[in-house]
Amino acid sequence: MTLYYFDVDDNGTLISDDDGIDCEGLTIEREATKALAEMMGERLPDGDCRQLSIIVRNEIGETVYYARIKFEAGALI
Repeated sequence: MTLYYFDVDDNGTLISDDDGIDCEGLTIEREATKALAEMMGERLPDGDCRQLSIIVRNEIGETVYYARIKFEAGALI
């Protein structure tokens, strides 16, 4: 298996994953999207706009996958 790092971008604040996890290529997509959905649920509501991203890097630092969720809310009247 390969070590992957799951960095988080929370509204422009980058939180680097220094530990990484061992997983296979197809698993990184599931892990990233699952973690992103959980984080968004924990952080909402927090204002009218929130964007969370997970950027997955391999052992040599190449970005191999990303997932992003953007939340926007506002009054229409």
